[in-house]
Amino acid sequence: MELYCRTVEIFDKKILDEFAKEHQINNENYLAGDCSLILNKGYIQIGDFYKWYKKITNLALEQNLKKNQVGCTCYLVLRKSDDYLIGIFDIRHSLNYKNGKVYGHIGVDIRPSERGKGYYKKILYMALEKAKDFSINPFVISCEYGNIVSYKGIAHVFGKYKEMVLVDNTYFYVFQKYLDYEKEGRNAP
Repeated sequence: MELYCRTVEIFDKKILDEFAKEHQINNENYLAGDCSLILNKGYIQIGDFYKWYKKITNLALEQNLKKNQVGCTCYLVLRKSDDYLIGIFDIRHSLNYKNGKVYGHIGVDIRPSERGKGYYKKILYMALEKAKDFSINPFVISCEYGNIVSYKGIAHVFGKYKEMVLVDNTYFYVFQKYLDYEKEGRNAP
């Protein structure tokens, strides 16, 4: 299945509500990739698409940032054949937030019914391409020690983890990848 990504638009309420509802039916009361790490509240916790949309728009534009907030852009990942929402991811424009060097530049969430179909690696490659728009280098990503599925997907794209770090009684594998801007005729950051 071919996928594409785009930023969230004001007309995306229905597809995001359906996405969140599927998570809640699956006893998951939070989303990753919805800028929640920077906002300290996620889509489900905010409970109103338009309030959330305003907050993520400000983050993407780096407007009205509060202490420990950095710019963050949220993307929807859709299937090309029918525009079905498969997943979301966010890119944090820098690591200048609490534990940013561990948590990294990206959060990803895949619709529960679409997991295990190879989308995670495709989304990571999309995120690496989008990271270039923010001149991020190196690109940092992590996963919790016990999250074997994420670990395998990240290791496939990023190679061996750089280090293991303890944060709030949880161990994280931290990976980093240098992006090749010269190959594309762009200047490295």
